[in-house]
Amino acid sequence: MENVEVIIQHSETKNGKPIALNITQVVNSIAVTTYLELKPGKLELELKPLDSLEWVALGALVTVKVGSEKLFFGYVFKFDVNESRSCTITAYDQMRYLQCKDTLVTKNATASDIFKQICEGYGIKYKLVAKSPHILAKRINDNKAYADMIAYAIDKTLIDTNLWYFIRDNWGTLEFLDLYDERTNIAIGDASLLSEFSYSTSIDSDTYNQVKLVKENKDTKKREIYIEKDSTNINRWGTLQYYEVVQENMNDAQIRTRADMLLEYYNKPKRTLKLGKCLGNFKIKAGRSFVLLINDLKTVVPYNQYVICSSCTHKITNDTHVMELEVLI
Repeated sequence: MENVEVIIQHSETKNGKPIALNITQVVNSIAVTTYLELKPGKLELELKPLDSLEWVALGALVTVKVGSEKLFFGYVFKFDVNESRSCTITAYDQMRYLQCKDTLVTKNATASDIFKQICEGYGIKYKLVAKSPHILAKRINDNKAYADMIAYAIDKTLIDTNLWYFIRDNWGTLEFLDLYDERTNIAIGDASLLSEFSYSTSIDSDTYNQVKLVKENKDTKKREIYIEKDSTNINRWGTLQYYEVVQENMNDAQIRTRADMLLEYYNKPKRTLKLGKCLGNFKIKAGRSFVLLINDLKTVVPYNQYVICSSCTHKITNDTHVMELEVLI
């Protein structure tokens, strides 16, 4: 594969130096996937049949470069081998370590503060490319994954302020980024990069036309219930209810405002657009935006407008680079 370099480095050392091997020549294909949601970036390497697998070590550092593009930096979590000694290596970037669970109390903190607190407490290399200004209410995270703690803070910030942040691993450093700073100058559509697509619309998940918020009032020993709903959509779809227990220190106005915001955010079908076998462009990553130009779908999805990439897989096989994308619309 031209201009591709795949290096695997063991945690063990030889003569005081890390054991690093260039395995590019035994790699059949490379697939790197990134996500907008807090899921680890994933590398899948399919290898040619090998005489020895001794150098394949769990926890080994794997890096992939294509020319000057630093495509992946992460660690081996799994490898599979069959009777013909063909091997598949699966590695994840540093986001994988945010799946560890812990108990953490956050108070008078923003989403970026919480991200920083978790990274520093767990020894994860990080960078605040952007900082979120919205201070969140005190929250007790008991036996929660770090990723879930950060995701809640980011989602709450988005719902409350319309400010959208996300996390990306940049060559071994987790970055806290502003989604609106991630636009590209790339257009994808009928006459540009795209060869196939599929579109779906659904109310089967993440769609709610009624919001029920509950507050436990310790003074009155009663539960205070707040409901906001869209009767028109309830008649169309049936009742799809979102339920949440809110913080005790929230007042009546704050709870009603949150219910209104949640209803506005979730009271719509979830639409999915997948773009398959696009010509590869490394500028496209999960979290980045590009202009969409699909004439056949111009009545149901944005046309000649920016859309957000929610997942991106770059595949390299025999010097052919394609990408598969999922788009938020």
